[in-house]
Amino acid sequence: MFVVILAVYALLSVGGLTLFKLGSQQALSISVTGGLLSLNISWLSLAGLAMYVCSFLIYMGLVSKIQLSYLAPISTGVVYVLTLAAALFIFHEPVTVLKMAGVFLVLCGIILMNIK
Repeated sequence: MFVVILAVYALLSVGGLTLFKLGSQQALSISVTGGLLSLNISWLSLAGLAMYVCSFLIYMGLVSKIQLSYLAPISTGVVYVLTLAAALFIFHEPVTVLKMAGVFLVLCGIILMNIK
């Protein structure tokens, strides 16, 4: 069950970051005019923010049930790898050899942490 909840957390976290970035490329501005605060946020950014808040709440639930020394490195590694994949496939950001080596090391660390 832990794996399923961790997967939901990771997907919501990466999805939230991705949607927020997509939305911020369309419209994201904050201005003060005549003493009034004006905030222009696209619906994608709001959806991303909602997903990110949900991922945070799930993470807090996981923290209360799982050993932190086990949860933090695994969840961080999974989110890092998925974020790199989103950056590559959605935003077409460059992935260098050093980044790929980092992903390899993160995946090796996750595997090592799961060996009982």
